[in-house]
Amino acid sequence: MRIAVLPFNAAEGTKPELGRQFAAFAAEQLRTHAGAEINTVSYLTQIDQGDGQPRMQFVNLGDELLPSEQFKDLFEQAQVELVQDGLLKQEGDHFSLTLRFHEKDNPEPIGIETIEFEKSEIFTTLHTLVKKLADQAQIGLPEFLSGETMEFGTDNADSFINFLEGFDALNYIQQANGAVVSGFDPAPSIDALLSAVEADTDFEGPYHVLIRLAQACAANRLGTFEHIDKALTRLTELVPDEAGAFFGLGDVYQTVGDLGRAAEYFEKAVQREPKDPALYARLGLAQMQSGMPVNAERNFRRALELEGEDKPSADYLSAVLSQTGRAHEVPGLWKSILEANPQNGQAHAKYAIALSQAGKVEEGERAFESALEILEDNTVIKRYYAPVLVQKGELDRAMDFYEDVLDIAPNDIPTLTEYAQTLQAANREFEVPNVLKTILGSNPDPNTRAQVLARLIELEQPKRVESVENARQKMETGDFQGAIRDLKPLRNWLADYWKLWFLLASAYNQTEQFADAEDSSRRLLELYPGFEPAYGEMTNAMTGQGRTDEAYQFIRFAAANNPSSLPIHLNLGLAAKRAGHVEEARSLAKQIREALGPNEELEPVLAEIEG
Repeated sequence: MRIAVLPFNAAEGTKPELGRQFAAFAAEQLRTHAGAEINTVSYLTQIDQGDGQPRMQFVNLGDELLPSEQFKDLFEQAQVELVQDGLLKQEGDHFSLTLRFHEKDNPEPIGIETIEFEKSEIFTTLHTLVKKLADQAQIGLPEFLSGETMEFGTDNADSFINFLEGFDALNYIQQANGAVVSGFDPAPSIDALLSAVEADTDFEGPYHVLIRLAQACAANRLGTFEHIDKALTRLTELVPDEAGAFFGLGDVYQTVGDLGRAAEYFEKAVQREPKDPALYARLGLAQMQSGMPVNAERNFRRALELEGEDKPSADYLSAVLSQTGRAHEVPGLWKSILEANPQNGQAHAKYAIALSQAGKVEEGERAFESALEILEDNTVIKRYYAPVLVQKGELDRAMDFYEDVLDIAPNDIPTLTEYAQTLQAANREFEVPNVLKTILGSNPDPNTRAQVLARLIELEQPKRVESVENARQKMETGDFQGAIRDLKPLRNWLADYWKLWFLLASAYNQTEQFADAEDSSRRLLELYPGFEPAYGEMTNAMTGQGRTDEAYQFIRFAAANNPSSLPIHLNLGLAAKRAGHVEEARSLAKQIREALGPNEELEPVLAEIEG
């Protein structure tokens, strides 16, 4: 039976977070522990806040029970057979939950009841919800769910309710992929989780969720760094013997670029979990990035000692050795791993590559050939050897290897991409479009999709693409109006060709047709969100229309999601200056100067930001 569990509507004065999480709790127990086919419905809606970024928001559908006719589409489109919904009300420590069940083709609820309970009875009530949903859905319960009590990890009601409230925020950020509404403040949820830990330091749930929420907020630039830092620091005081909060602090500091502090906290995490190789690896990475290769090497070697046969830290140690002028030691590293496990295909491939990078090209090729014979499954060798063969000009053998790999992994996008490039080099261009279409059908990320689709258009519509190129050449000579005249008729024919929209956005900005530039930039970003110059065109288009603060908010969001992009941060500096955030602009310029050193090419832009 397919079941849909809807969030409980929250009455006025009741937190919608609790309505969502009370419903989701019962569903998750049955999905995880009874194998039930239950879908938890999230009312996550895309909204436009006028800053050019699609954002997601949880919606509480009402402060009363939903009309029964609203379930019709759910039954028809999702093909479910049973739906659970309800209404949660809270007054002080007293709760009232009206619970309903609906079945397909029945306009009336098949079950409805109201459960009154106090906060102290939250555990009994949630257990009851699990049983009632299982009963309606005819799901057999395992013993630990079917008894009189069940395990929650705590017996402190305040701690558990605060945990649910905080977990809802993490769930929101994850489901929205960071694209939360601009007014979202994670501070109350962080505080709720911290209160949950303070109420019961043995309750592991809020401890781990707070760490994950802090990491998500830092990664997506949500809330304030000071609040995140303070909360995680308090966690280390509440549970001083656990490594998790120290690791979380290290991860957060690494996210914001403070590698020295990150290494300090990873070191403290290692002290508490000295047998965890992943902690040594993260410590080594922070040290490597902060210019401490000797310390990094020591910790990568310690990680290798503790790791299993896969040895993921060997890649990091190889990088340190190469960066410190010891590339000749890398083959020996991989050879020692091979001696311990001769059937480790990844190690065979990386041993061969390391030999070539150390200048022993022929020896590297012999290692590839030997691995092809030694390994019971040599697919990984063919995958790594194929591009080497392409460089040697052995295109036919390389294509054979790519085809063997694709027989095993027909939708592997990097392999398909390299295979398409090899077909092109082998003058088999007529076969390339089918490979590109396979990539497009393999659910690539938006940036890969944009580039692959552009290449497909160039192969299948060369005349129209030639017109785009002619327009680009006109722009190089300063004929922006002529370029616009050439490009406008192509918008319908080449609607998915990102290069067309980039040229249009740029030409419109140059001719001060800023509304059209904004429309073209928006389309460009929809197609190719990773194309950094698009953010500058969008910012200029908004600024040209007098919307300087909106332009600043837009590029600020882009910078948060592209922390290493120099073009985006330069545009952020310009936008901050134009929106009146003078000190922030000067601070950005200073950070860029410190990171890059003297740069004559960027000097005029930095001077404008600082001026």
